[in-house]
Amino acid sequence: MKKIEGFLRKLSFNIKRDKELELNRRGFIASSLSLMGVLFVSSTPLMALSKNREEEAHESEMFIVNEKDIAVGQSVSFYYPDENDSAILVRISEKEYRAYNSKCTHLMCPVYWEKDTGKLTCPCHNGFFNVEDGSVLAGPPPRALPSIKLKFKGKKIYAVGITQAQH
Repeated sequence: MKKIEGFLRKLSFNIKRDKELELNRRGFIASSLSLMGVLFVSSTPLMALSKNREEEAHESEMFIVNEKDIAVGQSVSFYYPDENDSAILVRISEKEYRAYNSKCTHLMCPVYWEKDTGKLTCPCHNGFFNVEDGSVLAGPPPRALPSIKLKFKGKKIYAVGITQAQH
């Protein structure tokens, strides 16, 4: 019985204070900062790869509409770059077209074209955007609408990329 008791005591009290690693505050902070640096440096290539993939995803070409199917002052809704991203194309003159992501930059409410006022409008909180460049005219939106790059082939209009709004 004494042998078993001695063995259990050795198992539970096997910490030898003189052999412990000494780590003061300065050592702890240095170790923590070193670990954060290693994690940051190791994640940098992953961030670069994800940025490249994001740019590639937004550079796909997608047919929107034939020029003859949209009159001056009219708009067409479409999805770009995928079916979850609503967008709007506005024909502002005989030769000028503008396309934007149609989610308001305030709370992602749908933005629509008001021909009478000549503005893109968010009805949720009375946000207004300039149709020429997507900039904020009034209301709570914090930044301009992301612009969609257009390409013309023959008499067809294609979406070919997204330009993020500038602050």
